[in-house]
Amino acid sequence: MPGPAFRSADSTELRAIESEDHEFLAAEWNTRDVRLPTNTYEPLTARDVAGFVGSDESVNFVVCADGEPVGAAWLFGIAPVHGRGELGYWTAEGHATTAARLLVEYAVAEQRLRKLTARVFEGNEASKRVLEKVGFEEAGHLRDHYYIDGELLDATLYAYFDE
Repeated sequence: MPGPAFRSADSTELRAIESEDHEFLAAEWNTRDVRLPTNTYEPLTARDVAGFVGSDESVNFVVCADGEPVGAAWLFGIAPVHGRGELGYWTAEGHATTAARLLVEYAVAEQRLRKLTARVFEGNEASKRVLEKVGFEEAGHLRDHYYIDGELLDATLYAYFDE
C-alpha cells in the first residue's frame, strides 16, 4: 500500500516513491512521450528507477491522482550553498501544473532554494505553459542543446526566483 501524500492540492498528490512504484515508473519512462522530453536515452528497468530514487543527488516523487500514480516530479542539481536546483516532471494531462506548483512550494519551503531552473525542448509548448503558470520566466535559449533520435534540438531555459 502506498504511503501518504507528502504534499497535495485538489486531486493531485506528491508522495515518496515506494518499491511498488518502480515498475510503473520504468514502464512510463520508456515510452517515447516521456523518454524524449526527459532526455532519457537508455531503457530503464525497475532496478534503474530504484537506483536513482535512492541516490542523494535528487529528490524524487511519484505524482498521484486520486491515489493512483500518473507521473513523476523531481528536483536535481541541488546546490544548497547557492540555494538553487533544477525541476523536472512528467505526468498525465491535467496534473502537471499542480504537480509543478507543489514541487516549487517544497523546494522553496523545505529545501530553502531561492532559484529553480528547468529546460524545455523546443516544440513542447505544454510544458512551457506549465512552467509559466507556476511563476517561471524564460531565461535563455540553448541552441542545439540535445541530440535526440538523430536530430539536434534547441531548448528553452526557464528560471523561477523566490522573491
